[in-house]
Amino acid sequence: MNLFFDFILKKASLGLTLLLLIAIFFIAQISNSQLDASSDSLVLEGDKNLRYYQNIKKNYGSDDYLIISYQVKDNLITPKQLDHLRKFKQDLTKINQIRSITTILDVPLFRSPPLSLAELASENISIDNDNANLALANNEFKNSPLYANNLVSKDGKTTAILVTLKNNQKFKELRENLDKMHTQRTNNTLSNDQQLKLKIIEKQVLKNITIQNKIQAQTIAQIRTTINQYSNKAHLFLGGLPMITTDIMTYISNDLLIFSLAVIGLMSLILTIIFKSIRWVVIPIGISIFSSFIMTGILAYLGWKITVISSNFFSLLLVITLSIVIHLIVRYREISQLNPNINSHQLIKDTLSQMFKPCFFTTITTFVAFSSLLISGIRPVINFGWMMSIGVIITFVLSFLAFPMIMSLLPKAKITKHKTELRATTLLAKFVEKFGNHLLVILVILVIGSGFGISKLSVENSFINYFKQNTEINQGLTLIDKELGGTIPLEIIFDNLAEDYWFDEDLRNEIHDVHQYLNSLDETGKVLSIDTLMQILTQANDGKTPNGFLLNIIHSQLPERAKVQVLYPYLSENSGQLRMVIRIRETEKELKRGELIDQIQHHISTELGFKQNSFHLSGMLVLYNNMLQSLFDSQIKTIIVVFIMIFIMFLFIFKSISLSILALIPNTLPSLFILGIMGLLNIPLDLMTITISTIAIGIGVDNAIHYIHRFKHEFKKDNDYMATMYRSHASIGLAMFYTSITVTIGFLILALSNFIPSIYFGVFTAIAMLSALLANLTLLPKLILMIKPKINI
Repeated sequence: MNLFFDFILKKASLGLTLLLLIAIFFIAQISNSQLDASSDSLVLEGDKNLRYYQNIKKNYGSDDYLIISYQVKDNLITPKQLDHLRKFKQDLTKINQIRSITTILDVPLFRSPPLSLAELASENISIDNDNANLALANNEFKNSPLYANNLVSKDGKTTAILVTLKNNQKFKELRENLDKMHTQRTNNTLSNDQQLKLKIIEKQVLKNITIQNKIQAQTIAQIRTTINQYSNKAHLFLGGLPMITTDIMTYISNDLLIFSLAVIGLMSLILTIIFKSIRWVVIPIGISIFSSFIMTGILAYLGWKITVISSNFFSLLLVITLSIVIHLIVRYREISQLNPNINSHQLIKDTLSQMFKPCFFTTITTFVAFSSLLISGIRPVINFGWMMSIGVIITFVLSFLAFPMIMSLLPKAKITKHKTELRATTLLAKFVEKFGNHLLVILVILVIGSGFGISKLSVENSFINYFKQNTEINQGLTLIDKELGGTIPLEIIFDNLAEDYWFDEDLRNEIHDVHQYLNSLDETGKVLSIDTLMQILTQANDGKTPNGFLLNIIHSQLPERAKVQVLYPYLSENSGQLRMVIRIRETEKELKRGELIDQIQHHISTELGFKQNSFHLSGMLVLYNNMLQSLFDSQIKTIIVVFIMIFIMFLFIFKSISLSILALIPNTLPSLFILGIMGLLNIPLDLMTITISTIAIGIGVDNAIHYIHRFKHEFKKDNDYMATMYRSHASIGLAMFYTSITVTIGFLILALSNFIPSIYFGVFTAIAMLSALLANLTLLPKLILMIKPKINI
């Protein structure tokens, strides 16, 4: 390596120029970066239910529409309030990308005045047609099997305005083709030509998604502007999946920008306090920024999208790069102080030579930790694993190239005499010596407590709780969930029953029983099905259920507007399916998705007599639950895999089984500690918190490698374990303390985010880093002093 370091230092100007050119190329790609907060990022890779759900959407249409909740203080159905709503709707229709708007003004009414079965086919009653009795309409909206607790709240003060956006038909067909080819790829049925075609389609879809996201964001901004103009006479909230997607992308981009800048600013301040030199601030911060920028450019160049899970990759790379460079700086200053007459070239070379192995090994172990995420089965988590695995390699290479090149072009740094000991690390060394046995007792108690917390860990997360209570998303979703029938859709599809439904009275009664059962559950809000139409027809028939003969006549003669509302979404004659749509209340505290799905499946098949394979549960609730339930398995698998791989790495690095085991033990504690706290505080695992354990292990073992590497170096002086511990704490302990404190404070910046998962990620990662530092400066040396493993010198 010495020849390589000599070459780098001799060609510093050329090398730095080449690095800058490479950096400029990739930084220029950043404008092509893509954010993704779509529902695709919330589903399990290879989930069989996903393909089924996509087919259902083709038959019945997408659930990607906007909802505006319109709430008044008094009565919703008054001439003045309806006129206000009418003007609001008219202004919304002027927005170019809005295809249709559904409100209480235009939906068909069946009891205002009451219509007989014969009149249902001929009369078209609605508020906008000026033929509705408003008093009766008010009662119908609050009690109708179709509209109550769905379009209008039970108290009649809140209504939902459904806004459907225009579709890009070509993009829709391209996306369907992409989904089809992805399925073929999963089944290994794609030819070589088709695989090339798939890559082309993927690039086209990525470009179209970017365009569609911009158009959607502009449309939502226009809708919000219109909402602000009409908020004087009603309390308005915007909701729906497109708005959530757009707002999450805004959160992601804000977090990427604002918190990255905040981390940079805070770390600059900390480095200034620690080193009291502009050089030792500008160099590490500059290398860290360039490293993160280059990786961002690489992601853009490869067409990889940044999701909710990977939104913190920029900050992570900043702190990982900073950690490497701080270790180089601390060692540079140590060598310079010990050898004040050493020339600049030799000083830099010695620094690189002494720090290359430990930094290389820490990079490899961090790489291994992030690589363990590739087995999670959750596409965004897998992508995050790839991003960080590649990123840590880039940070290592850039640090060991840029640092010596920059330092060789600058005058030799003047290192004033400074204490190589730090009071905090010295106190920790004394604590280990005097109270080491007490430490073991405390750690046993912590492990037991963490184990109890882990036993209470769950994945039952509420999507509403991802956002702070003062945000529009939280307030809007909560209002819809409580007043308008729930937020997360669950669908039940009955196969090959559509044609029989009109003739078979027993089947109609069975579907009615299913509908009533679903309606009786505490977790369900609004339940809609073909039985909803039956309830409307029964009301129109003086409370008598129409027979098969009447039903056949009625269903063929219903006005098209009525069919759109009560027939087409729930019965498909083309596919022969009956469909039930159940909205689940996310605000229900006792909601347990997996148990609810199993309960419904069991009741319909066992208690109501439907064959197990004759119906299917689908919808975002099922897909989201499948992903959440996989988190437990994924967490266990990734932790086991990362520990096995890191133990193998330790064997290679330390060439000692005993040292490898001793190094591994302290680094199990941060993961156990974090998971235990989450369980005790009833904070569920989610897509972001699942990565914390891996990050804690990956970065935590870096401290163990640095400490043991220095311990072995110091042990050569006198073969005294206790004295070696004190010297290690005073040297490498200093760098470990500086890097860990800097990283900890940097992650705590994320606590200011509006996105709750980002807050959890920042706080728990900070706790993990701090606990890893303490474990490696207390438990690790205590175990070494107890076991006195053979130190291979």
